[in-house]
Amino acid sequence: MLCARKFKSPLVGGVDVYAERMGRALMKLGHSVSIIAVDSTAVNQNGTIAVSEDTHEAMNVFRLQFAFNGRPKEAFDNAYDPEMGSAIHRILQQQKPDLFIVLNFYITTLAAVKVAKALHIPVIHIATDFLPVCRRATLMHENGTPCHDGESIKSCATCFVSHHVLGRVAASVLNQLPEARLVAWGGKRDSGGVLLPLRVFNPYWKQVAIMAQRLQTLQPLREQIDLVFAPTQYTRNAFLENGFSLEQVHFLPFGVEEDHPLTQVSSVPAPHIRFLFIGRLQPYKGAHLLLEAFNNLASAQNATLTIYGTADGYEEYYEQLQAMMALNKRVHFGGKIAPDELGQAFAEADYFILPSTWHENSPLIVLDALQSKTPVIASDIGGVRDIVQDGINGLLFPMGDVQALQRVLQKAIDQPSLVEQFQGGVHLPSIDSYVGTMLQRFEDIRV
Repeated sequence: MLCARKFKSPLVGGVDVYAERMGRALMKLGHSVSIIAVDSTAVNQNGTIAVSEDTHEAMNVFRLQFAFNGRPKEAFDNAYDPEMGSAIHRILQQQKPDLFIVLNFYITTLAAVKVAKALHIPVIHIATDFLPVCRRATLMHENGTPCHDGESIKSCATCFVSHHVLGRVAASVLNQLPEARLVAWGGKRDSGGVLLPLRVFNPYWKQVAIMAQRLQTLQPLREQIDLVFAPTQYTRNAFLENGFSLEQVHFLPFGVEEDHPLTQVSSVPAPHIRFLFIGRLQPYKGAHLLLEAFNNLASAQNATLTIYGTADGYEEYYEQLQAMMALNKRVHFGGKIAPDELGQAFAEADYFILPSTWHENSPLIVLDALQSKTPVIASDIGGVRDIVQDGINGLLFPMGDVQALQRVLQKAIDQPSLVEQFQGGVHLPSIDSYVGTMLQRFEDIRV
């Protein structure tokens, strides 16, 4: 049984797309596959969770239906929702799967681990984000900079109050105290147990209490996960540095379907270099950096940039991007792109650009680009450098460095023969070998 996210056709999120690919690969090996998915669009606000059933490509899909706003905040703070766990428990008890593979814990939370293990069902986690080791699930600070501190009471409490001046002051002063004292005082913040002069720092104390509870809740659940498969070395290290063991965590790069339509993409020739961006138009995806670099090219030589994406809740940022795109007639905005249109988009591009400002976790859109033989220009970040090899199948630049990105774009324009050279450097593992390795590792620990 696989635990994905929304899993609604057309599948667009990386978690759901990879769950579908894994499901097909498992069925090719003769396994039956069921999916647990979430549907947070219910109108009731009383916290109840209903379950509906349907099918997708011979896979049974069990949908947890609830109102997103009805879920308690502490469920997200602690990555533990007992009501969600109860709903999953009923499904697992009915289906009795031999193996429970969780690709994402965002909504289902690690309560899914507790109920599976209570039924003696082994649990494998495919690490598609960092939620088990980061409350934000991104390993990023409030200001958008990468986190290198790891998950701890002090570092995370500091992160969650850093957007206020008083919060930064509180953290700089109180982090000098022993952690045990911080936890004791944080637990008494509402009962007057904190010294009166320090109550002004109540937002900090609140975060200390939340993080103490989160770590107390999560650590035993982390230990119960039988195996974690990390698609990049960066992800593997992040899990190892934050409570997981060497015996649990294994590096296993994501695989692609060898018969996928993207393998049949034929490049449409053009007299100039064409750059392509596909992704969420959110600040951490870096579209603004790409536009700034592209708009300031010294010698564009008629190069074009096509951008696909939607506002995705960041309206002010979206308007900023629209203004930047309007400055250059060689920038084309395509809006939302359907999954079945990706092949055509890659066919009409020479390079796919990923200018992310956070440590992506092996984004599938990069695999899609490479599978279509479209070289990639990307930020040199933890979740990408295992896939994009600088000078082999694409080009890397330091994260957030607009001038460096501009130089890389100019190099691609000035040396058009690099496209064909990089196309020859694309070698991707298959999803069949991925699933085979996963199952073999699982059998090894059962012996």
